Amino acid sequence: MMKKLITLLFFPFFVHANHHELAYYEPSMSLQTSKVGNSWVGTVSGTVQATEEINLGFELDSTGYLELGAGYGMLLGETYTEAFVSYGRADIVDIYNVGVFAGRMLTDDVLIFGSTSYEWRRNVIGKILDTGASPHQEWKTSLGTSYTPIDWLNFSYSLNHERIMSYTDLEPNILHADFTLTFKPKYIEPYVKYRYGQHRVRPGEPRTTEGSYEFGFNFNFK
Repeated sequence: MMKKLITLLFFPFFVHANHHELAYYEPSMSLQTSKVGNSWVGTVSGTVQATEEINLGFELDSTGYLELGAGYGMLLGETYTEAFVSYGRADIVDIYNVGVFAGRMLTDDVLIFGSTSYEWRRNVIGKILDTGASPHQEWKTSLGTSYTPIDWLNFSYSLNHERIMSYTDLEPNILHADFTLTFKPKYIEPYVKYRYGQHRVRPGEPRTTEGSYEFGFNFNFK
């Protein structure tokens, strides 16, 4: 999801205003900014549907973090299901991620979604020096719901759990939640997201316990 992936890390579908069905953005693009410490970080991301099942995506921010991803999705009955992989590179860390995402319309206005993924984070300096250090590993799970009371407005909430699978002196169970408000006029969809609990504002940054805001625009070319 997922962010990508998935809060928007790659949602490959949307609620069509007239038909209330799962469908593809072809393509989609987002611009957003979020506060990291005392500075703001800008991010651009996009997704394109390469085939009916396969989508390709990227994410690049002003710190130099780059992420590339791919997903293979299909409708199983009334549930959209997608397997995804991604690779991200920050200044000193490589991030690999593999997982599964699913979403289903409960009513014309309510969508539920969830994802589970496994992440490996390897320190680039340790790899260059061949220190033999094992990568940091995390198992991530998210559950959420999205509500569209009127065609041009959407609320979504997700609860996220991260389990540190490698050795750590820290608490291995980490929880945070996201609340997102999106306005949905035609073509350009501004949104604001608030995240609270222990989390990373950006994938290449250390965790923080301070609440964080993200502001952005989704561009819908469909």
